[in-house]
Amino acid sequence: MTDALTGLAVLVRDGAVIMRDSLGATSVGRAQELDRLRALVGEAGQARNHIVDLTRNAFVTPYDRGDIHLLAVTLAECLMHLERAVDGGIRHRIEDVPDGAAALVDALVRMAELTAQAMPRLRSLEELAGYPEELRRVAARALRVRGEMLTETLAAGADPLLALRTVVVSGDVANAVRAFEQVATVVEGIVVKES
Repeated sequence: MTDALTGLAVLVRDGAVIMRDSLGATSVGRAQELDRLRALVGEAGQARNHIVDLTRNAFVTPYDRGDIHLLAVTLAECLMHLERAVDGGIRHRIEDVPDGAAALVDALVRMAELTAQAMPRLRSLEELAGYPEELRRVAARALRVRGEMLTETLAAGADPLLALRTVVVSGDVANAVRAFEQVATVVEGIVVKES
């Protein structure tokens, strides 16, 4: 079970890296990165289904079945929100990413790395107590950067349609941040229940 969750978390981390790579790409490059990201979303859906099947068919699970299910679903949702943000950037033709976007995406990559590193530790729950706190710290920074980025975009007298598009795309990024926070909350609950 832990191996399957770790594999899913690694897919999420890889998706965050692809999102970061798409920032500096041309329109054609972004479309290629989006295709790679969509392939990962498909793999994540299969991995989620596999975890659900394992959980349903297991006589004994290492943790509460509901927690395992929620963890798998939320990890897959993280990746879906990343894909939506990249897709939105392409569909809304946001060519020049706003100042702060790189810092925001770097925070997402860090959250994905922290999560991928945390999943193997579910076997023994060692050193997991610090994971939710660290992830929430990075998430708070990411949301602060997003707020500053939107303030700058709106204050700079940007084209109203571009500002609206930026708000929509950054909303998908914020949803990814919240999904990572939900993963941390589920892990925290597992640690509390198993203590």
